Amino acid sequence: MAADNMLRRWAIWVDGIGKAGNATSYTPPVINVRTTDFESGDMDMPVPIDDGMDPLEASFSIAGIDPTTLVLFGFRSGGSLRVSARTTYDNRQGEVKELVETLGGMITSIDRGEQGTGSQRDRAQAHTMKLDYYKVEYDGQTLIEIEPVNGIRKLDGTDQLAGIKAAMGL
Repeated sequence: MAADNMLRRWAIWVDGIGKAGNATSYTPPVINVRTTDFESGDMDMPVPIDDGMDPLEASFSIAGIDPTTLVLFGFRSGGSLRVSARTTYDNRQGEVKELVETLGGMITSIDRGEQGTGSQRDRAQAHTMKLDYYKVEYDGQTLIEIEPVNGIRKLDGTDQLAGIKAAMGL
């Protein structure tokens, strides 16, 4: 049906601190399987073979200056930083669905932008985050979970790498 699952609202939590009133943008990671073309002697054309995933990266911006995220830059002893983005989607029947993305990793870049003359109201502190964990839940169902350190790439609850890990005795 038309107009199903339309983005309505979103908010971000950084290290457990809500940024709902100050978050100005969020770009989720692009998930991309790296492929290699394979062709044997009897094949008429190459076919793509899964060769792992490209690194995951996400970004978000907070209005003005945010001292609580400035100090989260770089490596964090004790584990990776957790960020969650919660988004609501609705349809013409008024049904609301929730999408929750959990990001783990480190903030690798903070850009406070140009500080010029005139109104500074639209200035924001932009953060880039390299990920070591990514999870997408929609309406209570886990759709994607990627955890490269533990060799996990789950799609709709099925770990695409389970056979490889089992064959390796992991």
